[in-house]
Amino acid sequence: MASRGPSPFPSGGLKAVLVGGNTVGAAVREREPRADDYRHVDTPGLIRKLRDLSVNTYLYGIWDSPTDFDDLRREFLPAAEAAGISVIPYLVPPSETSENGRASRPFLLDFVTWATEIAELSTRHKNLVAWAIDDFEFELNAKLFTPEYMQNIVDAAAAVNPELRFYTCAYYGAATSDGFLDKYGPYVDGIIYPFLDGHHENTTVAGSLAECLDAVLEFTRPRELELIPLIYAGRFLDAPLAPTEDYVAATLEVAAQYAADGRTGGTIAYGTQLDDAPTPASDNKAMYGTGRLALIAPRVPVPAGATAAASQVVDVDPSVGRQEISFWYHRWFHSRGVQPGTYMLELLIDDVVAWGIDIAEQPWAVWTQGDGMMGPVDVTAHTRGRDRVRVSFRLRALRDVSLSYVDVGVDNVETIGLSLRNGGFDEQQDWDLTMQGPLLAVTDLFVPDRPARIRRAVTRSFAAN
Repeated sequence: MASRGPSPFPSGGLKAVLVGGNTVGAAVREREPRADDYRHVDTPGLIRKLRDLSVNTYLYGIWDSPTDFDDLRREFLPAAEAAGISVIPYLVPPSETSENGRASRPFLLDFVTWATEIAELSTRHKNLVAWAIDDFEFELNAKLFTPEYMQNIVDAAAAVNPELRFYTCAYYGAATSDGFLDKYGPYVDGIIYPFLDGHHENTTVAGSLAECLDAVLEFTRPRELELIPLIYAGRFLDAPLAPTEDYVAATLEVAAQYAADGRTGGTIAYGTQLDDAPTPASDNKAMYGTGRLALIAPRVPVPAGATAAASQVVDVDPSVGRQEISFWYHRWFHSRGVQPGTYMLELLIDDVVAWGIDIAEQPWAVWTQGDGMMGPVDVTAHTRGRDRVRVSFRLRALRDVSLSYVDVGVDNVETIGLSLRNGGFDEQQDWDLTMQGPLLAVTDLFVPDRPARIRRAVTRSFAAN
């Protein structure tokens, strides 16, 4: 059985970061290789950055380099201990193990040996308070992590240090599954839950965090499993958009409240960029400037009738004989594309569709005006005799859809005879954004120094709580 002893984390819970691997700007390594031809972890530099972030715990990933474990036991653990920082080694399962690339070395998938080695380290360094393995159930992982093998892992650690805590990662589906928690709950002390707006898999909607934590707690509390939410402060590979500083601040605030009253074991800010590199240029998907309207169907099941829209009320100029709306749009598909009859992009005047296109029928993967042949849309018939109308751009699911990602950008909206504002979407104003179902409507602004802004948001949260 797992330890289930008193939590080793400080009052108010752990305030932790986890970086490395597929995150951007995460590596804090020495500039030059050592005699073994590897760039090792820059322990003094990493400790400085962690202290600047006001963390009390660091999840140390053993994945990026064959030298990671040696750097942990020989250099980082003692330095972190002196700095008052707890450490949780984080290992990867078969699905993230490459024979010729990233893997948890030197013991690879021998997690019984890992359990023994990490437990022995914890007896020499009291700041090594727990360890974790990623994703038990994905792909090949469940074939390895059988109940018998889990018991061997737990027994090996307990034989050396029965107080050492043990965690795994569980996304929303697993974290709210009796089957998953009944299978693995007896062997772990808790779960690390990556928040992705429930089943919707985005790092855009912050407002559902409390609801999601409450839902997960309904499953973890009866089993006396500790819950540690993981907040994305850097990209999630399947999320349509990277998190913003406002998203990170909002989710960390909620997570801190749950940790403060003991409902969770603390908070992990995953992917916090530790270097000073700017936002990747590819994050700017605007046609002009730095903003666009993004109407997105994430790679999750979407029911027919789901919508995402941006609207604003405009005045109709009575001195102008006709009204026109010119706009440009671009669509990005998942590699498998989108089938006809799946999604419509629509321009509405009030509740009436004035223009629409099945985005699967759009032949050009470039910024296009109207449907390419039409150009600007004459909406006079919809505005005649009106003083004010509501102009909307809407993405609508025509049927039930599964795993069909699409991102539609709208930009450079210009009008004749209508008082439309912020047609370049370069500011977070003027447009009312609405969403029904998992579709997203976002004013997607490119911010060149967003990683630094997110890092400051993490620091403010951890320093204040």
